[in-house]
Amino acid sequence: MINARQLEVLCAVIEVGTTAGAAQELGVSQPAVSNMIRHTEDLIGFNLFERKHGRLVPTPEALRIEKEAQHLFMQQKRINAIIEELRDGVIGKLHLVVTPSVGLSLIPRIMSDFVKARPKLNISLELGSIDEIQERLVSGRADLGISITQPRHSLLNVSVITKGHLVLVCPVGHELAMQDRVEVADLNRYRHISYSSSTPLGRAVDRVFDEKGLPRHFFAEARHTAVALEMVANGLGVALVDEFGLVERRNNDVVVVPTNPKLPINLHAVTSNLFPVSLAAGEFAEAVKRHIEDKRTAID
Repeated sequence: MINARQLEVLCAVIEVGTTAGAAQELGVSQPAVSNMIRHTEDLIGFNLFERKHGRLVPTPEALRIEKEAQHLFMQQKRINAIIEELRDGVIGKLHLVVTPSVGLSLIPRIMSDFVKARPKLNISLELGSIDEIQERLVSGRADLGISITQPRHSLLNVSVITKGHLVLVCPVGHELAMQDRVEVADLNRYRHISYSSSTPLGRAVDRVFDEKGLPRHFFAEARHTAVALEMVANGLGVALVDEFGLVERRNNDVVVVPTNPKLPINLHAVTSNLFPVSLAAGEFAEAVKRHIEDKRTAID
């Protein structure tokens, strides 16, 4: 019922709040915008705006239409970008948004090998929280997310790249560094860097203490395991971190100790159901899986 031009005008008026401002933004006359809005309202059978204090206030119905229209415009931008890439001889683009623990060392290392076989691939990397990963994928601003925390968004497709565990890291020379395995519940006795109970990692650790009937105490809090790891490396205490963030760590400023009980954790590949998944995105997720498995084989 509504064509792309009508949606463009609707979104412009919602954004600036006046038909005059929308007309200037679109490069048309103000009457043309007003007529388009009236024609659209007649076509669909209900009002899209209310006039208040000289501005056009969108109705809830208009806002809902505008939200859906943004997905259409994003898809149009992706198509235009593909056309530009083909015109310029660039074969493909891959925008990654990943959790910091793997984004600081592991993913750049894999990217280095990945682009050698794909010299015309444009690739970008952004670090983000799980909320930021979800938002960028749903809006079409990223092609592939890689996350420790499993997203729960209905518009996202999630698969497990590989399985692992949380492990304890401690400074070189720390008394726990000499142990073969560390009891998680014993961490209350040490300067322990941990995560808020409002986070998935914090809740996973909480369950261990709850089963023992113990409160969990820690002297410092970190949002990401990558931050906790750097705090340990600088001698601030010990911490539980995901083993994936240790795969490419080259220095010897921390010691890794297994825990009891084992705390399983997965690395996830995340894509949007709203947009086609590129071949490069699927191949990169497989490259991450192979790299981690190869590293484990070499250690074993």
